[in-house]
Amino acid sequence: MPGVSKEGLLAHRGNVETMLDRFKLNGSLFAVWLLCFSVLAVPASAEDFVFSPAIAVSDAPSLPLLDIARAGERLVAIGERGLVIVSDDEGENWRQASVPVSATLTALSFATARKGWAVGHAGVILHTDDAGNSWQRQFDGHDANQQFLDYTSKQVEKIKGQINGLAMAGESEASDSAATILADLEYKLEDAIFAQEDAQSAVDTGPADPFLDVLAISVDTAIAVGAYGMIYRTDNAGKTWHLAAAGIENIDRYHYYAIARSEHGQMFLSGEAGLLYRSTDNGSTWERLDELYDGSLFGLVVNGHSAVVFGLRGNIFRSDDDGNTWSQWNNPNEYSLYGGSVLADGGVVLLGSGGLVLLVDQQSSEIRALFDPSRTTFSAAVKGAGSELLVVGMNGVRRINTAKEQVND
Repeated sequence: MPGVSKEGLLAHRGNVETMLDRFKLNGSLFAVWLLCFSVLAVPASAEDFVFSPAIAVSDAPSLPLLDIARAGERLVAIGERGLVIVSDDEGENWRQASVPVSATLTALSFATARKGWAVGHAGVILHTDDAGNSWQRQFDGHDANQQFLDYTSKQVEKIKGQINGLAMAGESEASDSAATILADLEYKLEDAIFAQEDAQSAVDTGPADPFLDVLAISVDTAIAVGAYGMIYRTDNAGKTWHLAAAGIENIDRYHYYAIARSEHGQMFLSGEAGLLYRSTDNGSTWERLDELYDGSLFGLVVNGHSAVVFGLRGNIFRSDDDGNTWSQWNNPNEYSLYGGSVLADGGVVLLGSGGLVLLVDQQSSEIRALFDPSRTTFSAAVKGAGSELLVVGMNGVRRINTAKEQVND
């Protein structure tokens, strides 16, 4: 919650694994860097840096990177301090793009070969219309904080109106059911006032929370999700972004980590404490799916009617019927998984801490594990030429040859 210390939040939530997840994400240095310090309010001096243009660097491909995607034939990768690099020769050579912020960028998504979005710390949302060569800021944490304050203020007034309506009708003493309704409303009002005060604190202290994923549905529509239940949407190519929390239930404001959409329009959203949602109306409303696991689900991969969700301690779940039923894949590797991609043959690659790369056969569900010698943490991958993968993580861009045999610990 904006304006509240990390230690206070950990004390507030007593679940041991959730505490581990929030503070260490299973001990991964990558996750500490990604989230822990990012949810603290940005001091004025640091804010000046965050909203300054990214600095040119000489070793960009070897710096920490968080996501990689294709923009047509071009590769685009993003990472810390506003770093965006592009390659037009399958990753042989990279050049740094022009970016108006120095905030760490966490995720990107392209609607076409030229138009796409990137999101990151301090609530930053960037847009490109030239395949990642240059970027424009459309939204940031100042906008997000003010919208959330407006939303919570309306919720407070709405509940107060409901309570006053009951009192004026004289129904609060007329029956046990009316008294129960009144007590429930008073409890909701208390929560709403706390949320409003929290939102006001966020406005006062400045942008804090990071976006952790973004999905480009079309050139006009995109959804950005992130820490503490942040979910914002545009339907006009980013001219305006609006809070979309009314269509989803997340009272505790758990983090949203990943959002994905199948070719036929089924959407999934995963997050902290086992959050998993499905939408059949392009994200206007969300249905909470049955709890699969009480730990964090960091990533999603969808392909046709199949969906794979994965996360803390190597837990992997799969559905082949648009999310109606799920089964757990047997994964002997307990390294946390942070990213994934669908391969040309329909298989799935998942990757995470310890240099782990999992190759999953979609038909047999057989899992083959590779460990990169660097033992670095990986966060995203795209298919390269032949049996190669281009992966990004704490040590920048790396090539993984998936034809290699498993490397043992």
